[in-house]
Amino acid sequence: MKQLDKAFDNPGGLPSPFNETHNLAAGQSFGNKENNRNNIIVIKHRGGQIEPFQAGANYYSLALCLKGSAVRTINQYRFRVGPGSIHLARPGSLNAYHEASDDLELHTVMFTGEFLAESIVRDSMIGNLLEERKEGAPFFHLDENTAKMITPLFEKLDNEVNTDKPFHGQLARLLFAELMLETSRFCRGSDVQITWNTSRQHQLTIKFKSLIEDNYMTLRTVQEYADKLFVTAKHLSEVVKQETGLNPLHHIHSRVFQESKFWLCGSGLSIKEIAWKLNFDTSSHFSRFFKQYTGYNPSEFQRIQCAI
Repeated sequence: MKQLDKAFDNPGGLPSPFNETHNLAAGQSFGNKENNRNNIIVIKHRGGQIEPFQAGANYYSLALCLKGSAVRTINQYRFRVGPGSIHLARPGSLNAYHEASDDLELHTVMFTGEFLAESIVRDSMIGNLLEERKEGAPFFHLDENTAKMITPLFEKLDNEVNTDKPFHGQLARLLFAELMLETSRFCRGSDVQITWNTSRQHQLTIKFKSLIEDNYMTLRTVQEYADKLFVTAKHLSEVVKQETGLNPLHHIHSRVFQESKFWLCGSGLSIKEIAWKLNFDTSSHFSRFFKQYTGYNPSEFQRIQCAI
């Protein structure tokens, strides 16, 4: 298995060698606008040892489980993955694996926004794949034939990313596009398909949710998001409520809440440090906000829930 620092030309920005017992560290980032080879990597993981928390990374990740099982957390969603399951996470997601079996095998493609921008795959396709389904979590279970067809694409993409042969960059982008298009085609036709809605209201809601992912640490009001979307706060509220059943402020606060749970259970920081990191004026303000969602103040939540 190739080591990342040998496979890419940016050792300073990449994680240490990735093997059966090592995963990207929390907050790890990679990518280089001037070098496409640093904007996409393919990871082949084997074994049950995976670092428990990853967060704040600057890349998308598309993971296919080949063997074994694990519990996956992506933001507020927690679900079990097994052979044939494929799951996608956007940059900045709270992203973790738990309870991995010893025979776990994963193929994961990690790619930056810069790489996506230069491919024929559009961000709207990624947005549709990430849209919440009735079951909630952004993952799908491939049928046996689809899994057999998609698995070799990970292998071919890995080979092109790690070669110096002519046209490797162009071929890597084509293979990436094929992988994403085949995944998209399966999701459109599967029994667990999401709603592929192209109405203006639905597209506005997608853009709003995407903006939350990019700005939830600093923008906390509906008006701020409405301004970025060039609509009134009233119109945004009506559309998001109609499309999701929840008002925009709930979506904003929910994302902040999920981030706070991660830092409370996975960081070892004090309540005051977490409040500052999440851009709250005071730890008291953070505590009041947190208690609205759980009925516990942050310290109680750490003691009761984080130990589970």
